[in-house]
Amino acid sequence: MPIASFRPVMLSPARIGDISPCDLFDGNGNLLLRRGALISENVQKQLGSRRLFCTSAAAASFSMKDPLRALIDAGAALNRLDAKAGKGRKPDAAACRELAEVIHESWRLDPDACIGYARIANPGTPSVCQALLAALFAAELGSAHTFTRHELVDLIGAALTMNIGSMALHDEMAALAGPLPTSLRRPLAEHPRHAAELLNDVGISKTWSRAVLEHHENLNGSGYPRGLAKGGICLEARMLRLIDIFAARLRVRRGRGPQYWSISRARDIAGLTEHIFGADLDSLDLSLARLLMGRLGLFPPGSVVRLSNGEMAIINRRFYDLVRDATLAPREVLSFLDASGRARAEPCLRRIGPHDYRILGYAHDDQPRLPAYDWPSIWGYQAPGGTASV
Repeated sequence: MPIASFRPVMLSPARIGDISPCDLFDGNGNLLLRRGALISENVQKQLGSRRLFCTSAAAASFSMKDPLRALIDAGAALNRLDAKAGKGRKPDAAACRELAEVIHESWRLDPDACIGYARIANPGTPSVCQALLAALFAAELGSAHTFTRHELVDLIGAALTMNIGSMALHDEMAALAGPLPTSLRRPLAEHPRHAAELLNDVGISKTWSRAVLEHHENLNGSGYPRGLAKGGICLEARMLRLIDIFAARLRVRRGRGPQYWSISRARDIAGLTEHIFGADLDSLDLSLARLLMGRLGLFPPGSVVRLSNGEMAIINRRFYDLVRDATLAPREVLSFLDASGRARAEPCLRRIGPHDYRILGYAHDDQPRLPAYDWPSIWGYQAPGGTASV
């Protein structure tokens, strides 16, 4: 079955004794439970912990939650928290924690949709978009590192708030096409300390605030604000440094599109990691970089590719077998622009294979700025307010 056009759902214990409202599949499209079958206690035990998929229309019968809408709302809430901090008012610790919980829940419900949407759409200002994407990568990396739920939420929270109180500065930097003006250098150098002090003052956990304080420190001692090196930098800060760099490269800035990688130069995770981070690996934690790239794979959700028939398509979901081999090409993609560059009213499923369509390469370089599109529909959700996203 074409999983690319499906949505993930979870089978809660409350469903025991109910009849399945639709067919349920695993991450490879294999049928696990037919529509009309009894959800027994044994079935719930077998399937309850697995990520299941069903049609987008049927997903509403399991949950009305929309993780993409939650992502947009979280971005707006983060903007309000930062605005308060910028006016000298301390952010509320409970509000910060709640924001991290919302991102964690959204990622847990549909990680591919959240990551892909955060990459391809613009759910906020540049600094908000960067923070949301970094928080989602934090969820991926922390999960791959077997963090507990509490540790994961703290890491997500640190990613969201690492620039709290200076997000306007980061928006200003995103609009720059040339070198950083002298007037911005000192505020930039002090922003990790400023953010950490704001968080410390309201009682955020020491792990969270320390990660924020050290998120620009480098293993080789070249970072700031304290010039720490290697073991002097906490694990969470090393994670934040890595995902901050990676998220920044995947976002559009004035004067350049998103920086991506060459398919021909990325043959395995080690090569992919070196290709993406280049000389920066001298200052980053290599094992964490490989862990993150192994988790996301060669074609992370939100990757835009050019097909052999000239169409432009998007990878919206990772497949189960990619867990074993992250360098595999996806089996299915969704075409959203035809060969003439016209937007499709609805995304069209394309199978990838020797007798179907081929991926020629990433399309970010030949068309870095994509036209407006109903991006939530790529993952089976409705656009906020029923309008197209940009």
